[in-house]
Amino acid sequence: MEERRMKERKWAYYPGFVYSAANRLLHWLRAIVITGLTVTGFYIASPFHSHGSSHHPLIYGEWVSWHTALGLILISAGIVRIYLFFFGKDSKRELRSLEDEFSLTSWIIQLKSYFFIGELQKKGIYGPLQFFSYFMIMVFTVVTSISGLILYVHVYHQGLGGVLYEPMKAIEYWMGGLSTVRLIHHITMWGFLIFIPIHVYMVIWSAIRFKHNALDVMFTGYDYHMIKERRRESGKIMEREEISPNPQ
Repeated sequence: MEERRMKERKWAYYPGFVYSAANRLLHWLRAIVITGLTVTGFYIASPFHSHGSSHHPLIYGEWVSWHTALGLILISAGIVRIYLFFFGKDSKRELRSLEDEFSLTSWIIQLKSYFFIGELQKKGIYGPLQFFSYFMIMVFTVVTSISGLILYVHVYHQGLGGVLYEPMKAIEYWMGGLSTVRLIHHITMWGFLIFIPIHVYMVIWSAIRFKHNALDVMFTGYDYHMIKERRRESGKIMEREEISPNPQ
Protein backbone atom coordinates (compact mmCIF):
# COMPACT_ATOMS: atom_id res chain seq x y z
CA MET A 1 0.00 0.00 0.00
CA GLU A 2 2.82 2.38 0.82
CA GLU A 3 4.35 1.92 -2.62
CA ARG A 4 1.03 2.67 -4.26
CA ARG A 5 0.75 5.92 -2.36
CA MET A 6 4.11 7.13 -3.66
CA LYS A 7 3.38 8.89 -6.90
CA GLU A 8 6.30 11.28 -7.39
CA ARG A 9 9.99 10.70 -7.97
CA LYS A 10 12.37 13.44 -8.90
CA TRP A 11 16.01 14.45 -8.78
CA ALA A 12 17.05 17.28 -6.51
CA TYR A 13 20.27 18.90 -5.39
CA TYR A 14 21.24 19.65 -1.81
CA PRO A 15 24.24 21.65 -0.59
CA GLY A 16 27.05 19.96 1.30
CA PHE A 17 29.93 21.77 2.94
CA VAL A 18 33.34 20.86 1.46
CA TYR A 19 36.06 23.49 1.92
CA SER A 20 36.63 25.78 4.87
CA ALA A 21 37.28 29.50 4.40
CA ALA A 22 40.95 28.98 5.27
CA ASN A 23 41.45 26.39 2.52
CA ARG A 24 39.61 28.51 -0.03
CA LEU A 25 41.67 31.57 0.85
CA LEU A 26 44.91 29.60 0.58
CA HIS A 27 43.83 28.17 -2.78
CA TRP A 28 43.38 31.60 -4.35
CA LEU A 29 46.40 33.07 -2.58
CA ARG A 30 48.65 30.35 -4.01
CA ALA A 31 47.07 30.76 -7.46
CA ILE A 32 47.86 34.48 -7.46
CA VAL A 33 51.34 33.99 -6.01
CA ILE A 34 52.29 31.23 -8.48
CA THR A 35 51.13 33.47 -11.35
CA GLY A 36 53.28 36.30 -10.04
CA LEU A 37 56.26 34.01 -9.53
CA THR A 38 55.96 32.72 -13.08
CA VAL A 39 55.87 36.20 -14.61
CA THR A 40 58.73 37.55 -12.51
CA GLY A 41 60.68 34.31 -12.94
CA PHE A 42 60.53 34.56 -16.73
CA TYR A 43 61.85 38.10 -16.53
CA ILE A 44 64.68 37.21 -14.14
CA ALA A 45 65.72 34.30 -16.37
CA SER A 46 65.78 36.52 -19.48
CA PRO A 47 65.48 40.23 -18.63
CA PHE A 48 64.28 42.39 -21.49
CA HIS A 49 65.47 45.62 -19.78
CA SER A 50 69.12 46.26 -19.02
CA HIS A 51 70.49 48.02 -15.97
CA GLY A 52 71.12 51.04 -18.18
CA SER A 53 67.51 51.34 -19.25
CA SER A 54 66.27 54.89 -19.35
CA HIS A 55 62.99 53.68 -17.87
CA HIS A 56 64.45 52.59 -14.56
CA PRO A 57 68.08 51.81 -13.72
CA LEU A 58 67.15 49.25 -11.04
CA ILE A 59 64.20 47.53 -12.72
CA TYR A 60 65.91 44.12 -12.60
CA GLY A 61 66.41 44.48 -8.85
CA GLU A 62 62.74 45.34 -8.41
CA TRP A 63 61.67 42.19 -10.26
CA VAL A 64 64.01 40.11 -8.10
CA SER A 65 62.57 41.73 -4.96
CA TRP A 66 59.00 40.95 -6.05
CA HIS A 67 59.97 37.38 -6.91
CA THR A 68 61.60 36.95 -3.51
CA ALA A 69 58.62 38.38 -1.63
CA LEU A 70 56.17 36.18 -3.56
CA GLY A 71 58.38 33.15 -2.96
CA LEU A 72 58.34 33.71 0.80
CA ILE A 73 54.54 34.05 0.69
CA LEU A 74 54.32 30.74 -1.23
CA ILE A 75 56.49 29.01 1.37
CA SER A 76 54.35 30.38 4.22
CA ALA A 77 51.11 29.38 2.47
CA GLY A 78 52.50 25.89 1.80
CA ILE A 79 53.38 25.37 5.46
CA VAL A 80 49.93 26.49 6.56
CA ARG A 81 48.26 24.25 3.95
CA ILE A 82 50.20 21.19 5.12
CA TYR A 83 49.18 21.98 8.71
CA LEU A 84 45.51 22.31 7.71
CA PHE A 85 45.63 18.99 5.86
CA PHE A 86 46.36 17.21 9.15
CA PHE A 87 44.72 19.49 11.71
CA GLY A 88 42.32 21.81 9.89
CA LYS A 89 38.53 21.89 9.70
CA ASP A 90 38.55 19.82 6.50
CA SER A 91 41.21 17.41 7.75
CA LYS A 92 39.01 14.37 8.43
CA ARG A 93 37.38 14.49 5.00
CA GLU A 94 40.74 15.04 3.28
CA LEU A 95 42.44 12.22 5.19
CA ARG A 96 39.59 9.86 4.24
CA SER A 97 40.74 10.32 0.65
CA LEU A 98 43.82 8.26 1.53
CA GLU A 99 41.57 5.18 1.75
CA ASP A 100 40.76 5.56 -1.94
CA GLU A 101 44.35 6.41 -2.84
CA PHE A 102 45.53 2.97 -1.73
CA SER A 103 42.53 1.09 -3.09
CA LEU A 104 42.83 -0.52 -6.53
CA THR A 105 39.03 -0.72 -6.70
CA SER A 106 38.71 3.04 -6.19
CA TRP A 107 41.22 3.70 -8.98
CA ILE A 108 39.28 1.43 -11.34
CA ILE A 109 35.97 3.12 -10.44
CA GLN A 110 37.41 6.58 -11.08
CA LEU A 111 39.05 5.67 -14.37
CA LYS A 112 35.86 3.94 -15.55
CA SER A 113 33.81 7.02 -14.64
CA TYR A 114 36.13 9.16 -16.79
CA PHE A 115 35.22 6.91 -19.73
CA PHE A 116 31.50 7.34 -18.92
CA ILE A 117 31.23 3.86 -17.43
CA GLY A 118 29.41 4.30 -14.13
CA GLU A 119 29.59 7.13 -11.63
CA LEU A 120 32.46 8.35 -9.49
CA GLN A 121 32.33 7.22 -5.86
CA LYS A 122 34.78 8.32 -3.18
CA LYS A 123 35.07 8.27 0.58
CA GLY A 124 36.67 11.67 1.07
CA ILE A 125 36.88 14.99 -0.74
CA TYR A 126 39.20 13.76 -3.50
CA GLY A 127 39.22 10.81 -5.83
CA PRO A 128 42.47 8.81 -6.08
CA LEU A 129 43.71 10.48 -9.28
CA GLN A 130 42.74 13.92 -7.99
CA PHE A 131 44.49 13.29 -4.68
CA PHE A 132 47.64 12.07 -6.45
CA SER A 133 47.70 15.17 -8.67
CA TYR A 134 47.35 17.52 -5.71
CA PHE A 135 50.00 15.59 -3.79
CA MET A 136 52.44 15.98 -6.68
CA ILE A 137 51.72 19.73 -6.83
CA MET A 138 52.55 19.95 -3.15
CA VAL A 139 55.80 18.06 -3.85
CA PHE A 140 56.57 20.57 -6.61
CA THR A 141 55.82 23.39 -4.16
CA VAL A 142 58.25 21.98 -1.61
CA VAL A 143 60.98 21.41 -4.23
CA THR A 144 60.59 24.86 -5.80
CA SER A 145 60.60 26.45 -2.33
CA ILE A 146 63.79 24.70 -1.26
CA SER A 147 65.56 25.36 -4.55
CA GLY A 148 64.39 28.97 -4.38
CA LEU A 149 65.82 29.34 -0.87
CA ILE A 150 69.17 27.97 -2.09
CA LEU A 151 69.25 30.65 -4.79
CA TYR A 152 68.10 33.22 -2.23
CA VAL A 153 71.00 32.64 0.21
CA HIS A 154 73.50 33.22 -2.60
CA VAL A 155 72.16 36.77 -2.99
CA TYR A 156 71.15 37.75 0.55
CA HIS A 157 73.79 36.94 3.15
CA GLN A 158 72.27 38.62 6.19
CA GLY A 159 69.09 38.14 8.16
CA LEU A 160 67.11 35.12 6.94
CA GLY A 161 69.72 34.45 4.25
CA GLY A 162 72.47 34.27 6.86
CA VAL A 163 70.46 31.92 9.08
CA LEU A 164 69.65 29.56 6.20
CA TYR A 165 72.99 29.73 4.42
CA GLU A 166 74.64 26.64 5.94
CA PRO A 167 71.63 24.25 5.74
CA MET A 168 70.85 25.43 2.19
CA LYS A 169 74.46 24.92 1.14
CA ALA A 170 74.25 21.34 2.38
CA ILE A 171 71.07 20.72 0.37
CA GLU A 172 72.67 22.40 -2.64
CA TYR A 173 75.51 19.89 -2.44
CA TRP A 174 73.04 16.97 -2.25
CA MET A 175 71.19 18.32 -5.31
CA GLY A 176 74.35 18.45 -7.41
CA GLY A 177 75.46 22.07 -7.29
CA LEU A 178 74.04 25.50 -7.97
CA SER A 179 73.51 25.04 -11.73
CA THR A 180 71.47 21.87 -11.09
CA VAL A 181 69.46 23.67 -8.42
CA ARG A 182 68.63 26.43 -10.91
CA LEU A 183 67.57 23.86 -13.50
CA ILE A 184 65.35 22.06 -10.96
CA HIS A 185 63.81 25.40 -9.99
CA HIS A 186 62.89 26.02 -13.65
CA ILE A 187 61.54 22.47 -14.12
CA THR A 188 59.18 22.85 -11.17
CA MET A 189 57.88 26.08 -12.69
CA TRP A 190 57.05 24.22 -15.90
CA GLY A 191 55.33 21.59 -13.76
CA PHE A 192 52.97 24.30 -12.50
CA LEU A 193 52.44 25.66 -16.01
CA ILE A 194 51.46 22.18 -17.26
CA PHE A 195 49.22 21.46 -14.27
CA ILE A 196 47.22 24.72 -14.26
CA PRO A 197 45.44 24.41 -17.67
CA ILE A 198 44.79 20.70 -17.05
CA HIS A 199 43.38 21.54 -13.62
CA VAL A 200 41.06 24.23 -15.00
CA TYR A 201 39.91 21.92 -17.81
CA MET A 202 39.21 19.02 -15.42
CA VAL A 203 37.24 21.26 -13.04
CA ILE A 204 34.98 22.36 -15.90
CA TRP A 205 34.76 18.85 -17.35
CA SER A 206 33.96 17.34 -13.93
CA ALA A 207 31.19 19.88 -13.32
CA ILE A 208 29.59 18.91 -16.64
CA ARG A 209 30.26 15.17 -16.45
CA PHE A 210 29.18 14.58 -12.85
CA LYS A 211 26.73 17.48 -12.57
CA HIS A 212 27.99 19.03 -9.37
CA ASN A 213 29.29 22.35 -8.11
CA ALA A 214 32.95 21.97 -9.08
CA LEU A 215 33.19 25.41 -10.66
CA ASP A 216 32.38 27.63 -7.70
CA VAL A 217 33.03 25.33 -4.72
CA MET A 218 36.27 27.24 -4.11
CA PHE A 219 34.26 30.46 -3.82
CA THR A 220 31.32 29.30 -1.72
CA GLY A 221 32.76 26.24 0.02
CA TYR A 222 29.66 24.20 -0.88
CA ASP A 223 29.13 21.42 -3.37
CA TYR A 224 25.74 20.05 -4.39
CA HIS A 225 24.75 16.41 -4.19
CA MET A 226 22.18 14.79 -6.42
CA ILE A 227 19.40 13.25 -4.36
CA LYS A 228 16.55 11.08 -5.58
CA GLU A 229 13.40 11.98 -3.65
CA ARG A 230 10.38 9.76 -3.22
CA ARG A 231 7.30 11.65 -2.02
CA ARG A 232 3.87 10.73 -0.72
CA GLU A 233 0.74 12.21 -2.20
CA SER A 234 0.82 14.76 0.61
CA GLY A 235 4.18 15.99 -0.66
CA LYS A 236 6.11 14.90 2.43
CA ILE A 237 9.53 13.46 1.60
CA MET A 238 9.60 9.81 2.57
CA GLU A 239 13.07 8.83 1.42
CA ARG A 240 16.20 10.47 0.08
CA GLU A 241 18.78 8.41 -1.70
CA GLU A 242 22.05 10.21 -2.34
CA ILE A 243 23.63 9.15 -5.58
CA SER A 244 26.02 12.04 -6.01
CA PRO A 245 29.40 11.06 -7.46
CA ASN A 246 30.94 13.43 -4.92
CA PRO A 247 29.73 12.22 -1.49
CA GLN A 248 31.19 13.84 1.61
